[in-house]
Amino acid sequence: MLLVVVLAVGVGALAVLAYRSTAPQPRAAAPEPVPSFTFGSRSPSPTPTAVPAPTPTPAEVAAASVPDRSAERFLSAGSGAMWRGVAGACGATEPLIERSTDGGQTWVDVTPRYRGVRQMAALEVFAPTEAEMIASVGDDCATQALRTFTQGRFWDDYPDLLAAYHYIDPGDAATVVTPDGVIPAPCADARSLRAEGGLLALVCNGSAWVWSGEIWNALPATGVIALDVAGDDVVVAYSAPDSCAGVAVTRFIGAVPSGGESVGCAEGADPATPAAVSVRDAAILWSGDTVFRL
Repeated sequence: MLLVVVLAVGVGALAVLAYRSTAPQPRAAAPEPVPSFTFGSRSPSPTPTAVPAPTPTPAEVAAASVPDRSAERFLSAGSGAMWRGVAGACGATEPLIERSTDGGQTWVDVTPRYRGVRQMAALEVFAPTEAEMIASVGDDCATQALRTFTQGRFWDDYPDLLAAYHYIDPGDAATVVTPDGVIPAPCADARSLRAEGGLLALVCNGSAWVWSGEIWNALPATGVIALDVAGDDVVVAYSAPDSCAGVAVTRFIGAVPSGGESVGCAEGADPATPAAVSVRDAAILWSGDTVFRL
């Protein structure tokens, strides 16, 4: 009997040992990292990586800063009257033509609406008290050269004058129309074209350009907003914040880069707004609501 009890106890012990060796054991938990502290300051969060924005091209910068083409201005002064205008746009914005006989203190609207003028591409005096313009006329916006011999009261169409004119195509600002044919402008949005004799100049992308007969050459002025020609010279109105708190005006003698001579500074004029300059009898800048004499 004693032998049976001993055997039973031995079998039970063996069974317990077998169970312990085969039963799954709990895993030891991985030790947690010891937290670190910095008293008095906070560790900065990681700085997110910025995605660089595309760099705008010069043309895109210019396009963003140049006023709408319909706001382009024209100014021409004769010995008996001053004429000014705003281009307008066919089918959108009406042009405006005004005349002054008191040096620009007061203006009279002489826009020939009765002729169906829709847009203006040029405005020049041709006599002490008379003017001519290149305009888009009628519902089809046909280009015509109009002249007045009645101080702006009546205007007539002169096809021969149109054939002899230089102007930017009202429907395509990248094209210059001349008596000898068309010339590609140095940019897609040319402005302020002026011509006299064999001299032809315009504004493109904030620079003044002169036609050599074969290529366009830029004059050394930036932020150009308007120009005029007088004889062999090009007169440029531009932004020069280091020397003029307004709009600076420089005459390039002989239309060459090295011939720049200061005409003056229109203090208070905003170079970001449309402007026009005339130097036929005197240097005059029209900017905002003000006519500046330089």
